[in-house]
This record gives sequence, C-alpha cells and structure tokens, in this order.
Amino acid sequence: MPITEMKRLTAISSRDSCDELCRRLVWLSCVDVDVMSPEDVESLSLSGADVTAARRRIEGRIAAATTAIDVLSPHSKVKKKLFSPKPELERGDPEPEREQKASDFADDACRLGEKIAKTKSDIAKLTADADAIEPWRDYDLTLSFAGTRYTDVTIGSLPSGSAGESDLERFTDETGGAIIYKNEVNGVVYVSVLTHKDDTAAALRWLTSAGFVKSPASQYDKTAADVLDEITVKIEQLTVTKDGLSAEADTLAEAIPEIEMYHDAERTRMQYAEARSRMPETESTVYVAGWVPAASVGEVEEMLNELGCAYEFDDPDPETEDVPVKLKNNKFAESFEPVVELYALPKYGTYDPTFVMSIFYMILFGFMFADFGYGLVVSLACILGLKLMKPRGTLNKFLRMFAICGISSMVCGILLGGYFGDLPGKMATGFFGVAEEPDLAVWFNPINDPMTFLVVSIALGAVHLIGALSVKFYILCKTKTVWDAIFDAGSWILVFLGGILMAVGMGAGVGALTVPGIVVLALGYAILIATQGRAEKSIVMKIGKGLMSLYDTISYVSDLLSYSRVLSLGLASAVIGSVFNLLGTLAGPSFFGLIIFVIAILIGHTLNIAINLLGTFVHTSRLQYIEFFGKFYESGGRAFVPLEPDPKFYVYKQKANIA
Repeated sequence: MPITEMKRLTAISSRDSCDELCRRLVWLSCVDVDVMSPEDVESLSLSGADVTAARRRIEGRIAAATTAIDVLSPHSKVKKKLFSPKPELERGDPEPEREQKASDFADDACRLGEKIAKTKSDIAKLTADADAIEPWRDYDLTLSFAGTRYTDVTIGSLPSGSAGESDLERFTDETGGAIIYKNEVNGVVYVSVLTHKDDTAAALRWLTSAGFVKSPASQYDKTAADVLDEITVKIEQLTVTKDGLSAEADTLAEAIPEIEMYHDAERTRMQYAEARSRMPETESTVYVAGWVPAASVGEVEEMLNELGCAYEFDDPDPETEDVPVKLKNNKFAESFEPVVELYALPKYGTYDPTFVMSIFYMILFGFMFADFGYGLVVSLACILGLKLMKPRGTLNKFLRMFAICGISSMVCGILLGGYFGDLPGKMATGFFGVAEEPDLAVWFNPINDPMTFLVVSIALGAVHLIGALSVKFYILCKTKTVWDAIFDAGSWILVFLGGILMAVGMGAGVGALTVPGIVVLALGYAILIATQGRAEKSIVMKIGKGLMSLYDTISYVSDLLSYSRVLSLGLASAVIGSVFNLLGTLAGPSFFGLIIFVIAILIGHTLNIAINLLGTFVHTSRLQYIEFFGKFYESGGRAFVPLEPDPKFYVYKQKANIA
C-alpha cells in the first residue's frame, strides 16, 4: 500500500499575521512544522522566537484551571461514568465572554479552595491541641502555673512502664518531690510534679532518665477545662465556616464543564505557542517550513492566501530530507496500524505493509487464540468499549483490531472445537451423565491431535513467509529491478512452493505432487546458484557465492520452526481452559457443585482470557516483526505529527476549515 504523499511547505508571513497563522495551523491540524536547527536559522539570517513568557502565562492559567477542577470535583453532583465518552465541542476558540467567565469561575474556585484548605487546617490543628490537652481536663491548676516562691510545678508525661506506683514512690523518696496529678491515657501517664526549688534540677534529671517529656500544654494560662471549652467553640465556628464554604463550592461546582472548556482552550493555546516557537523570524517577518499531506494542500493554500503569506509547495526528496510518514489504509487495515507503529514506521517512499500484514495477523491470532467463547467475549467487550467510550486515535484502532481478531478466534474456535475450552464436553460428562465427551471440532481437536496442529502451524508459517517474499518481489518490480525480483525473491518462492508440493505429496500420499514438487524445488535452487553471485566478476566466485546462498535454507527452516508458537499458544489456551472446566465440574450436579462450577468458570476463564490474550498479541506481533518484516521491510520513518488542539476533557468535532 502507498504511504500518504507529502508536500514540503515553505512560507513567509508578516509578524502582524503570525499569531493568527499559528492559530489557523493548529485548528487545520494538517501541518507538521519543522523545528529548524540553530545552524539553519543562522544561515538564513534569522533569529529564534522566544515564547518563554507566553508559555509561563499559559501554564499558570492551566494550573489554575486544574486546581479549580480538583477543588470542585468532590462537590459536583454529576459523577462521570468510568466509560462515558468525552463531550464534543465545536472546533475553534471559545467566545471571549464565555472564556472570561470560565476564567473567573476558576479564580473563584482557587480562592475558595485556599479558604477551605485553611479552614480544614485550622480545625485539624485545634483538634490536635484538644487531644493534647484532654488528659489534663481534671487538673485544677492553670496549665501554665509554674509554682510559688519556694516550689516549682512541672507538667509532662511518662511512659506507663516507668510510672508505676513503686516508681513514683521511689521518685518521692529519692528527690523529695510529689506527684500532685496523675492520669493514664492510652499507655501514657500524665503527671504534675511539685518540687522544692532546691530539688527541682535533681528531680528533673530523675524524671528525664525515666522518659519524662514536658507538656506543650503549659503554654496556656487557663485551666485545661477552660481551654477545651474555648477550642470546642472555635471548632464549632470553623465548622460552620467550612460548611458555608462547602455549600458555596457545591454551587460553583456547576461551572466545572465551563472550567474544563477553559482548561482545554488554554492547552490548545499552548499549541499556538509551540507553533510560534518553531518559526524563526526577522524584524518584520516569520519563516515557516513544514510538511503537508498532498490531499490537504488546498485548504492550507486557502488559509495562507487569506493571511497574505508568500509560500510554495515542493515535492520532497526522500534521500536527503527527513520526510514524515502518515499511513494510509482502508478501514479494516487501519485497525492494525498500531502494530506497525509499535515496531517502526516505514521509510517515506517505501512500501506500507499494513494491509497484507493485517490479513496474516488476523489469521495467526485466530489460531493462537482459537476459542469461540473467548473470541466472542473479546469482540463484544471491544465493540462495547467503542460504543460507550467513543475513543479516538490509537485506542480506537486497538479496540477495532481486537474485535476483528476476536471474530477470527471465533471462526478458528468452531474449526478446532474450542468453546470456553472444552466446557460443553465437561458439562455433558460431569453434569448430565454422558459417558464420553462429544468432539465439537469441525476440523480437528488440537488437544487430541497436536501433531496435526503442528503441521497446520508450519503450513501457516510457510504461507506467511511466501507472502513476505511476494511483497519483496512486488517492491523490487515497482523499483524497476524485475530481474532482482526474480532472482532474489522469486527463486525462494519456488523453493517454498516446491517444498510444500513435496511435503503434501509424500505426507498425504499424493504421488502426483511429489515429482512436480522436486522439479519446482530444483528450479528454485538452480536459479539461486546461477544468480546469487552475479555481482562477482570471477566465474568461480559467481558459482561459489551461488552455492553459499543455499545455506540460507537453514535460516528459512529456522523461521518455519518458529511458527510452532502457534501450536504452543493454541494448546496452552485450550489446556488451561480444560483444567478449569474439570475443576468446575468435579463436585457434580449438586447445589454445592453448582457454586464451585460458577466460581471456577468465572475466575478461571477470566484469567485464561487475560493471560492468553496478552501472550497471543505479543507472539503474533513477533511473527510479523521478525519473520514477515525481516524479509522486505525498510523502516526508519518519522511519524507525521501535525500541530493540533490538545484537549483533555473534551474532544473537538471533525476538522473543518476555520476562518
């Protein structure tokens, strides 16, 4: 498949039109603006645009909107559903009045959040103070009372282990001090100690060695009961204030959609600044260089003409320019583009294998995950996700891809008799007294006949490799190197076809295919021997290199053997499912057995689907990357990343020309 054709854009705009140009480029969403190197900027006598201040202002507004949403979200009566789609907005900047109003809402919410946070902090501090003073509630003296002319009073706490009656008696005997208040709470003993001034220092040394800590409550010049009463009143007042602020937040929470709109508008405005940062300038003009898909040239031209820009579009030179790549496929193949992108994009001007790969991917995935029930669950889950979330971009493609692969798994499940493993058979024998499990496979059962499954896996691999060589043949023909296509790809295709005919002839006893297979195989090897050394000048080297090329047969055989993973993944899924089915039906047709059955089936098959779905995705992708792409793929493409809006809470409607 061809890759989207690109055009190189070079434009010059007046600085007066620059802001509008940036805005239009973002909303058009079809121009990948290059970041010029400092050397190129200097060579063109330009200077880089400084957008640091603008970015800081925008970041500040985004931060304010984010804080406002965080403050108001707990107060919102509208709870967002987990899989609900994002609401849509018209493309383009919001009306200034609406945006200013949303900005005011955000500022109000931030101020409200600060008040709520401070009120909660004050309540928490007062509550902590009350907890610290509560053990002294029955202490009759003021907490700050430090003694008389001849005595000292010290309040504090001791760990209960060192504040027993015998310990306190020893304290009195050894220091002459007296315990005038004692209250034990949660393993801590709160004491007030009376000592003669001459004995205070010695008494404190004794207490400190026992773990004594002076109480911070001594700062209060009132009794504990009076302080607690005051704290209670303050907490009640602050609680009323907090409730009022909360009610205010409840009302303001209705503005969350508007603040989210403002937030997304500012994120998009950040893209304007990003566009501006990529445009070097002179005193009166700005310079724009980038890439545009050929199909979008018309609308970009219209926009540039409206702004009075000087511009030109040129065809790129893939050999010297880093042309971005945008894949172009039909709806079916488009679903498999993330698989290609996870590997590497094709180089611009080369072949996009997505369509061919998607067919093989779907088939191989189906045989690895061959179960009608599992495929049905995966397809329905993906279709439901598409309907409920209405995702865009990569997630949309992944969900469509797995829905398609789920259908392939359903078809292969029918062929191989996989219905949540062998659930119908286990239920028939475990619950309904059937003597022998029925075989529901239309073709063969992989558990009962693994060798047939291995042969099918290798056959699929052979077809897959022939497909890769056919793509290589096509690419070489397109580049007008037909003989290279015949010698380098066609020869190996003949080898594979000959080998398949021989295998079918000898394995299935169809003798009529054996001789033609040998002839085709020999022809393929003959072409290899005669042509693989064609670049050499010496006849000896030509033949020698041709003979050495036959060594690649080992590599291809190794490639074929790697397709045994189709067998291993398919068997793993079937066997694990069968084990859980057996566990679920062991207790027989009783009430207890039914409970065990439901638990084992739900948990077991959920785990089996999750584990094997991941494994199948990884190994199917690996077969594409290593075995398929390795035969022809020319990677190295850079993704086409146009300037475009960057919403978080909304999605914008499909692109339209914004005036």
